[in-house]
Amino acid sequence: MPANDNRSLDRILRTVRGHIRTYNLPRPDRLVISTPSRSVHAEFTAGTAVDRFAAVLLWTATLHGTEFGLTYGARDEIRLAATGQTSTGIGLGLTCSGSVFELGGTVEEHDGLNGWTHRFATLPGLPTLAEARTNFASYDELARLVASARTVTPAVAGVAA
Repeated sequence: MPANDNRSLDRILRTVRGHIRTYNLPRPDRLVISTPSRSVHAEFTAGTAVDRFAAVLLWTATLHGTEFGLTYGARDEIRLAATGQTSTGIGLGLTCSGSVFELGGTVEEHDGLNGWTHRFATLPGLPTLAEARTNFASYDELARLVASARTVTPAVAGVAA
């Protein structure tokens, strides 16, 4: 690796660490840095689904030009992907996932044409999500989902509220 790539990597890492400290952001469980594109991918995998979704929202509140996508997939899992840029121009991709049920949602099955069964997830405050499709969401919709899921999670986990 050329020396200038090392300096670029160091600069990106210092910038990301500074961003985390400046905004007191939760540390991601996984961080992938790309020096050619000056971008960073952060993934949140630890803690409850609600905590992971909240962490992504906290990060995106500090970014410019954020976009959010929700995908309902296998094992009744919802995957949140968000993108944005820091004030210094570093592109950030943030991801997390969680169970539909941990997020206070429900799953429905509907018979379709040719004997296919279609699955749909409904989450509080969001349009119904079809399996294997990505829907765009707003920061406000996701913030309402997190707030609602925080009230449901203790009951789902079997813990007294």
